Amino acid sequence: MKKIVALALNTTREAIRNRVLYSILAFSLVMIGISAIFGSASIGDPIRYIKDFSLAGISLFGVIIAIVLGVNLLHQELSKKTILNTLSKPLARWQFIVGKFLGLLLTLSLVITGMAVGLGQFLSLLEGHFDWGIMIAAAASLLEIMIVIAFAVFFSSLVVTPTLAGMFTVGCFIAGRSTQYLNYFLADETNPALKFSARALNLMLPRLDHFLLGDRLVYGEVIPLSEFLLLAAYALAYSSCLLVVAALLFSRREFK
Repeated sequence: MKKIVALALNTTREAIRNRVLYSILAFSLVMIGISAIFGSASIGDPIRYIKDFSLAGISLFGVIIAIVLGVNLLHQELSKKTILNTLSKPLARWQFIVGKFLGLLLTLSLVITGMAVGLGQFLSLLEGHFDWGIMIAAAASLLEIMIVIAFAVFFSSLVVTPTLAGMFTVGCFIAGRSTQYLNYFLADETNPALKFSARALNLMLPRLDHFLLGDRLVYGEVIPLSEFLLLAAYALAYSSCLLVVAALLFSRREFK
């Protein structure tokens, strides 16, 4: 366990020093700020629009950061030949996968928490109180990002180039966000083969649309603790399955 923790902390330090992270983070803050300005100029409740746009921006840019850092995870180790030195130590390959995953998750936790706290503080100046619904929505986004990181690690262990790993991860993210549309193919009049394919995809793809709690929280809905815990258990289980397969694939790879 100490080896995994040490590797995770080292991965977090490397990610924090990554210039790409700060570039995306700066761009995301600018875009969220622009969204907040447009939201404040919208007809209706301006604070509600600011929350809606800003939470969507935090979620989207959190996913982008997770994909960019995740798919370059193994590529950087290979290009710098540091993976040979790492694996020459008494460190199992599955520990390497888990440590990298936890390090990226810790990095994204810091990023998402920082953006959410900043948004909450800004809105507290307008509302006069801190809206803890912002933190709940951010936590749900982080659970979604956990699955995205697991996909990035999985594809990084499967393919050689980060471009392919990124494309596959983005595809899974988009598909996961769109799984509710598969219900249209489950009607009785649908072709049986198409219906079977829709059911199979519905079981295999992650239900990322369930993690979008921002709209519900913005409109004052209270999220039951049981629902949030169920989402957390689902994210943990799905990520664990991906990491197990990733560790098996990674254990069979040879490095020169």
